[in-house]
Amino acid sequence: MWYTAKVSAYDVLDTITVAARMDLKDDEGQSLPDVMTYRTSFQGKGELDPREWLKDALIALLEVL
Repeated sequence: MWYTAKVSAYDVLDTITVAARMDLKDDEGQSLPDVMTYRTSFQGKGELDPREWLKDALIALLEVL
């Protein structure tokens, strides 16, 4: 078995939304039901540095896990 995780973050108007989905696959590559799906949103600060923007998004996601 192995886990696959997909994290998405996007900024629309003044709201940043971050989502994470983790899937489990068996040894034959067949997908099993979702292990977890989390999503959160927060107000953006108009961050111009992409590294800081990503850091803010990942911290927000960690806070809901």
